Amino acid sequence: MSKTTEMNLEIKGMHCASCVSSIERQVLSQPGVAECRVNLTTRSAVVKYDRSRLDERDIVDKIAELGFGAKPGRPDILAANLTEETRARHSFLYSLLGTVPLVLVAMWSMVVGEALISETVDGLVEAVLAGLVLFVAGRGILGDAFLQAIHLRANMNSLISLGTLAAFGWSLYALVRIVGGHPEPLYFESAGMIITLILLGRLLEARARRRAGSAIEELLRLRPAVTTAVINGVEIEIDATSAQLGMTLLVKPGERVPADGDIIEGAPVLDESVLTGESQPVEKRSGEKVVGGSLNGNVPFKMKVTSSPEESFLASIIKLVGEAQSRKAPVQQIADRVAGIFVPIVMALAVLTGLAWFYFAPDSPLLMRSVVAVLVIACPCALGLATPTAVLAGTGRGAREGIIIKGGDVLERLSEVDTVVFDKTGTLTRGQLEVVGVKTFGQLSEQNLVRMVGSVESQSEHPVARAIARHMHDRQITPVVVKNVKSRPGFGMVGECDRHHLVVGNRSLLEQEEISLGPSLLQGERDMEMGRSIVFAAMDGQVVGLISLADQIRGEAKDLIAALKERMERVSMLSGDNRKTATGVARSLNLEHFEAEIKPDQKQVIIESYRRAGFKAAMIGDGINDAPALAAASVGVAIGSGTDVAIETADVVLVRSELGAVMKMFRLSEATMKTIRQNLFWAFFYNLVALPVAAGLFYPIFGLTLSPIMAALAMSLSSVFVVSNSVRLSQTEL
Repeated sequence: MSKTTEMNLEIKGMHCASCVSSIERQVLSQPGVAECRVNLTTRSAVVKYDRSRLDERDIVDKIAELGFGAKPGRPDILAANLTEETRARHSFLYSLLGTVPLVLVAMWSMVVGEALISETVDGLVEAVLAGLVLFVAGRGILGDAFLQAIHLRANMNSLISLGTLAAFGWSLYALVRIVGGHPEPLYFESAGMIITLILLGRLLEARARRRAGSAIEELLRLRPAVTTAVINGVEIEIDATSAQLGMTLLVKPGERVPADGDIIEGAPVLDESVLTGESQPVEKRSGEKVVGGSLNGNVPFKMKVTSSPEESFLASIIKLVGEAQSRKAPVQQIADRVAGIFVPIVMALAVLTGLAWFYFAPDSPLLMRSVVAVLVIACPCALGLATPTAVLAGTGRGAREGIIIKGGDVLERLSEVDTVVFDKTGTLTRGQLEVVGVKTFGQLSEQNLVRMVGSVESQSEHPVARAIARHMHDRQITPVVVKNVKSRPGFGMVGECDRHHLVVGNRSLLEQEEISLGPSLLQGERDMEMGRSIVFAAMDGQVVGLISLADQIRGEAKDLIAALKERMERVSMLSGDNRKTATGVARSLNLEHFEAEIKPDQKQVIIESYRRAGFKAAMIGDGINDAPALAAASVGVAIGSGTDVAIETADVVLVRSELGAVMKMFRLSEATMKTIRQNLFWAFFYNLVALPVAAGLFYPIFGLTLSPIMAALAMSLSSVFVVSNSVRLSQTEL
C-alpha cells in the first residue's frame, strides 16, 4: 500500500520566480511526487510524495542536480532574513567602494572636458575598478549565473550577468582600440553602476522582507531565555527550552511564563493579552492553567509543566504562522508560470534588439546600451516577490491580532466568501449557560425548588445540569440526598428524594412520564421565545416549577451580524437547541436564516448543501464539535481562546475569543488580495512599458531611450516597491 508523505525542505540559492518554477517543474517530473510548493520569500519547499516509489534523498538529490542546496526541515526564517540582510549590506558596501571612484574617473572627462590623466590610463583604471566591482562584490550574481548556465537554465542573475559582462567585455574591446589610437565609448561605469544598484535594491528588499516577517520574531520574544526550575527543593536557573513535562518551575514577578502548565502554589495576576486578547490582567489560583508567553505581574508562583516546549500553545502558534507564510496563494501560480518562460523570452528580445540596431544603425552607441538595458531591466524579481511578500506580511499582521490564517490559499478563499455560517453555542453566545429565572407552581419555595433540582442535576455532567448545580452552590443552598438517579440522555433525569418521585428535564421527558404541564407550558414557551432553555421539575406526577437558563449572547454579536449582512449574500446560524429557543436567539440577532435542533453530524451536511448551491461558505465554530463542518466549508474558522482552540481543525484560528476578530479577518484578506493585485499589476505593467523603451523602440520617433544605469535603477526599485507595498500591510488598520 502506498503512503503519501509530506516533507519540508530548506532551499538555498533561489533568486527569482524562475528558480521557483524550475524546482517545482523538475521535482514534479519525478514519478511518485504528488505536489511540490516552493516559496521564494521563505526559501522553503513542501513536497508530497509516495514513499513506496522514492525517498527524501531522491528529492534532495534532484534539487541538488539543478544547482540548488536543499536539506530536510523548516528554514529558520528569522536567521535567514538576518543573514541575507547582513550579506547584502556587505556586498553593497564593497561595490560602493569601487563604484564611487569608477564613476568619478569616468565622468571627469565629461564634466571637465579632458581626461583625468590620459584616455588610456583612465580606461585602464576604470577596467580595474569595474573588474573589482563585478568579480568581487558581484561574484554572487556571476557565480549563480554560471551555475544556471551549467544546468542549461537562466534566471534573473543570468540576465544581470549577461548585461554587465556584455558592457564590460565591449569596454575591454573599446579600450584595446583606444590604445591603438581609435577613440571608442566605454561602458565600465555602466557595468559597475548596474551591480551596485542591483545590490542596493537587494539590501533594501532584504530589510523590507525582514520587517514583513517580523510577526514570528514578536512571537518568539514571548519566550523567556531562562527560567527557574525547582528540583528537590533547590532553585536552579535553566534554559527555558529545557523545561520538560512534569517539571516544577518558579515564575517570578515580571517574568514571562516559560511553558504551558498548572499552578501548584501561589495566586498570581497574569497579563495574557498578547495571546488571548483579554485586556485586563487575569487572577489565577492554584490548579488553574497558565499559557506560556503570559506575563506575571505581581507575585511569584510555582507551576507544573503540562506540555513540552515544542508542543506548547505558543509553539503551535509560531509553527502555524511559519507554515502559513510558506503556503502559496493560487494567484501566485500564474506569476510562477509566467516567470518560468520569461527569462528565455527576454534573452531572445535582447538578441533581436541587438540585430535590429546592428541592421539599422550599426555605428550607434545605442546598440550596446539597448541590449544591456533590455537584459537588466527585465529581471523577474518583482514578479516573483509580488505574492509571497504580501502573504508574509498579511499572515504576520493577522498573527499580531490573534488571527492565524494558514496560508496564502486561505487568504484568497476568504476574499471570495459570500456566506457565513455560525455555530451558536460558544460562538455567537459565550458557551456557558446561566440560570436566569426560577418559577414555582404550588407550595414549593424557589429555594427548595433549586435545592431539589440542583441535587439531582449535580450527578450529571451535562452543561444544563452543571449550570443548575453551580447556581445552587453560588446561592449557598445545601443539597439534599437523592437516590436511584437515572439519566435519560437528551431528555433529563429522574430520581427519588424523601420518598418523592422526581422528574427533571425537558417537555418531552414529562410527556413520556405522562405528566401534564398545565400552566407551566405557557410560561416555558414564553421563556423559549426569548432564547432561553427550560428545565421543568415535577414531583409525584405534578409540575412544581421550571428553571430558565440562557447562554448569554456575546455583546459584539449583533453588530457583527449587521456588518456581515452588508457584505455577504447570506449569514446563517446553526443550533442544536429546540426551534423556539433558536428562534429567540435569531430574533435577538436579526438573523433571518437559521437551523435548529441540529446534531453535530448534520452541520457538515448543511455546509455541503451550501457549497452545492454555489455558495462559498465560511463556517465559524468552536473548532471542537464542529470539525466535520469546518472541514466541509470553503473556509473553516475556529474561534476560542487559550489551549481550548482546536488548532489543527480549521483554516483560520481566532486565538482571542473576540467576535470582532471575524471582521478583522475578512478585512485583512481583502487588504492582502488588493496588495497582491497591485503588486502583480506593477510587475507586469513595469515590464510591459520598460522593455520597449529599453530596446530603443521609441527612440527614432520620440528620442526616448533608457541607459543601462537607469534600467538597473528601475529594476531594483520595482522589487523594492513590491516588497515595500506588501510591508504596508503590517500597519494596515483592521
